[in-house]
Amino acid sequence: MDYAKILLSAYPNLGAAVKAVKENYLRRCYNSAYFSESVARFSQKVLNLFAEGEILADLKDKLDLLVSRLTDEEKDLFFFKYCGIMPKNKFDFSLRTYFRKQIKLQRKIETFLGFLNITEEVFKNKYMSTEFFRIMAAEYKSEGRKKQDARVKCALVNG
Repeated sequence: MDYAKILLSAYPNLGAAVKAVKENYLRRCYNSAYFSESVARFSQKVLNLFAEGEILADLKDKLDLLVSRLTDEEKDLFFFKYCGIMPKNKFDFSLRTYFRKQIKLQRKIETFLGFLNITEEVFKNKYMSTEFFRIMAAEYKSEGRKKQDARVKCALVNG
């Protein structure tokens, strides 16, 4: 499993996911009288939902810190690849150089993730327990590189 790419692909949607999980948690708390299951089971579901929201919020903070540590060119490469945001200025290097820079950036990000204590084992045990990342992992496996190819051609001057 390529955990770093899944994490980074999830980054643009992470803020919205945190908000949705927390709203779902509050909605369940406010409407608890309408659920017909036992109190223990309902309480466990609500606590799990709260924990999932906290896990995602903590991860968002860590990834925000990671992105803030990137250089301007690395941020352009990152936001282009993982968020689909075109850089303000077109890249002024060849397609081959673009892919070299992306590989270099990927290695740097994986090193930063290690410093933030986000390893593949932590990803599998902690983050894959959330519904958000189970969906993102399935989507990442099915999507592959389809959408990336078109964006690369548009953003490169010499491509």
